[in-house]
Amino acid sequence: MDFHLQNVRTGEIVKLPPERALIGAAEHADVLTDDSPYLAALAVRYLTGWALFGLSDDGVRFNRRPLRAAQRVTPRKGDVLAIGENKFTFIAPNNTDDDESEAEEDVLPDCFAYITNPDGMEECRAVDHDLLFGRLPVCHVQLADTRLSRLSALLASHAGTWYIHTLSKKPLGRNRKAVNYIARIADGDELLIGPLVVRIEIRPSTAERAALPALTGSRERPPLSESAILTDLPASTDGFGGTPDPGSSLDILALHARGQQLENWLKKQPLPAQEPKSGLGAWLGAQRDRLRRFWLDTPETTSARSLRAAGRIDEAFTVLDRAIRVRTDGPELLRELYRLYESVALTDLCYRPLRQIEKLAQARGTTDPWVFETLAKLCERLGPERPEMYERAIAYWNKLESATGLSYAHQKNDVMARRALHEGGYAGGG
Repeated sequence: MDFHLQNVRTGEIVKLPPERALIGAAEHADVLTDDSPYLAALAVRYLTGWALFGLSDDGVRFNRRPLRAAQRVTPRKGDVLAIGENKFTFIAPNNTDDDESEAEEDVLPDCFAYITNPDGMEECRAVDHDLLFGRLPVCHVQLADTRLSRLSALLASHAGTWYIHTLSKKPLGRNRKAVNYIARIADGDELLIGPLVVRIEIRPSTAERAALPALTGSRERPPLSESAILTDLPASTDGFGGTPDPGSSLDILALHARGQQLENWLKKQPLPAQEPKSGLGAWLGAQRDRLRRFWLDTPETTSARSLRAAGRIDEAFTVLDRAIRVRTDGPELLRELYRLYESVALTDLCYRPLRQIEKLAQARGTTDPWVFETLAKLCERLGPERPEMYERAIAYWNKLESATGLSYAHQKNDVMARRALHEGGYAGGG
């Protein structure tokens, strides 16, 4: 369906471009508005229909409801988009019927973005909502660097696929090729957004992994027993590919016991010393950080990942166990350990590696939003068996709010509702 926007006040009709349209006061906007945000909204035509993304938290409304930054709606004939004093109605002059239904959202694969800043530091984000990149405070990935536009890019999902959208006059890069408007994202893609290098990692979704044959184990760890043996593990369930060794087998009891031993050892390790804030020590620490990124892969993590992708879980754990005991300040090793536990549904062992990463970030005087978000979701999953984890889940959502400046009230209400159901009561959202 072709869409036009009709200005309610003037009656002027603007035909939207066939692929996408930027709406706002920026000079490169396709639909210009007066006295409005720099960019207010992005309309995109996918194969399955149109989508409208908010690009500002300032005075943008869709059908009288606020349209927040990175929020997505599906426009239809008669819908009203209000931007400040401007009001537009979606019309389809060449179509009498609404022949395009709203795209059914497939289950999205899990997406992780490894973002390298100009100083060489790298952070990891679990992407479960659309992300805005730019200099403006509304952006989820914000950097005060003039090489980054006020609104540079939008990483968005649609119908089971992730896409990158350019929002500035400058193209962004995908695998060293320019992207002027939109590009589909695949596992392993590298994006260049201004001075930021973003490596994308895509894994099968939680639902897809839960739907795997019972041979791989459920999302939650099954009760352990002497017969709890996983044999002939299938190909990697987290997107790293690889073909399992036909003769591979995994004794889940033995792996759990070894994991418990490593967890008990980690609990006894002292917290890393606080980095000096000034002086020669601070300078040396900064230089070390530039040479060794916080999330930089090491030969051990690369080896463990390859073994895990081939189904050789025991060998992968052995590599990580030895490496972690030698170097306890390696968050990349702990992250890989967490992934290994997830791949075989040892959910109860997933907490310790993440908690240790959080401690390392605290010792560096930094925060890691990915760890807060992952811990919040993990604690919620552990809640039915360990009710105290519900409180920890809420605490981590609060930490994520403080670190990002975003509201996670909906997620906290969900946790409280699950806790109330577990306790046999009711908790009202606030």
